[in-house]
Amino acid sequence: MSYIESTNNIDVLRRRLQAVEEEIIRIAKPFDHIMSDAEEELVCEHLSTRSYILNRMFELHATEAEVQRFEEVNERLFNLTKDFNKRHQQLQQQLSSICTLSGEPLELQTSLEYHHDSDNPQLYQMEEDDFYGSRWNEMLSIISDTEHVESILCFGEHLFNLDDGTTWAEGPLRIPQFDHICVCYLVHELCTHKNYSIPDLLRMTTYCYDYQLNNSVDIIHL
Repeated sequence: MSYIESTNNIDVLRRRLQAVEEEIIRIAKPFDHIMSDAEEELVCEHLSTRSYILNRMFELHATEAEVQRFEEVNERLFNLTKDFNKRHQQLQQQLSSICTLSGEPLELQTSLEYHHDSDNPQLYQMEEDDFYGSRWNEMLSIISDTEHVESILCFGEHLFNLDDGTTWAEGPLRIPQFDHICVCYLVHELCTHKNYSIPDLLRMTTYCYDYQLNNSVDIIHL
């Protein structure tokens, strides 16, 4: 990681990236097989390295079009988050009324997450796609598969306190190109706590709301 951070040679970074991705695919393929815990841990380590390389390449190379795309994605995800929170609150109010009438203890679980369909990826095409040299569809598919439950971005009652006008530009998002942007929490979550790089984020287009209604169970010991 220290070498990646210190080098300014794009060609070296690209070769490193492609070597890491080849290793990821070697372990993860065929995609329909179930990886062992050791294999999955190794893949996650490689995905973290991949993200680190891509973020470094972006920092060195970011074009005006890429920064503009980031700003647009950030704004859309911020609005998506607000809409998600509004829906969650509406459903919670409806559920409270139902529980009051029926006496049934029900719990609402909602989440907002990135959805990747490898057969129909619908990735946003950019002129810089070939510059990075990443295998976007395969990589995003593997990241989505390895994140499991941890990839779900859950928000509760205090959602709006997370996006209070203070930027969430931390880690790889703390770069001069984003100084004028108030980075929203969802972007921060994806690019700081998950294995999605900034270049990945610019190409991701499909997100989904997930709602689950669960019965609370009383355990009685006789």
